[in-house]
Amino acid sequence: MDPIPLTQQDWKELHLIVNNIWLMLVCALSFSGNMLLAHAIIPSLIDSGSVSKYWKILRVIFYMGGFGSAVLYIGLAVWAIIVGDVLNKFWPNFWI
Repeated sequence: MDPIPLTQQDWKELHLIVNNIWLMLVCALSFSGNMLLAHAIIPSLIDSGSVSKYWKILRVIFYMGGFGSAVLYIGLAVWAIIVGDVLNKFWPNFWI
């Protein structure tokens, strides 16, 4: 099987896929950080009395940030799969 040379458009689409993968990593790290703060660290600090009860309001903000990161991650993953159709042009058999 001879490989087909990639066109400039193929390279642009591959560039989008790689960028999406990096953005997905950022979203995953953002989700985990927000959830760790909202679900573990802030409640522990409030219960120990290290911070004021006002920080309970911040938990909601961190939960929303985590939810937003998760939604963005899923959207980027779906978009990467849709754009990833370019892989079939030069690599038709994924099971090698």
